[in-house]
Amino acid sequence: MTGKEDGIMYNVHSAKAEEFINHQEILDTIAWAEENKNNKEAVEALIERARDCKGLTHREAALLLACEDPELVEKMYAAAKEIIVSTAVYTARIMRKINISAEKN
Repeated sequence: MTGKEDGIMYNVHSAKAEEFINHQEILDTIAWAEENKNNKEAVEALIERARDCKGLTHREAALLLACEDPELVEKMYAAAKEIIVSTAVYTARIMRKINISAEKN
């Protein structure tokens, strides 16, 4: 996404705050999330994508935050728990490998 505001280009991948923080994009994202927060199929699809742990866009995250459906919120919590457990297991395996390697040396 790119858009010009006050002569500065919006660039989500930039390391410069003035390029990736864009007031109009923030307003547009909030409006988009509000308009789509009741789209059950879209929210469920994002919950499933989140389980892959490959990241969500700012708009996708905003949509999940805007969702107020109790059933979908519960699905978000369940997915978050799965992600936390998966991350903890993965981290423990890495730490074990590091410890085994250190013990051998």
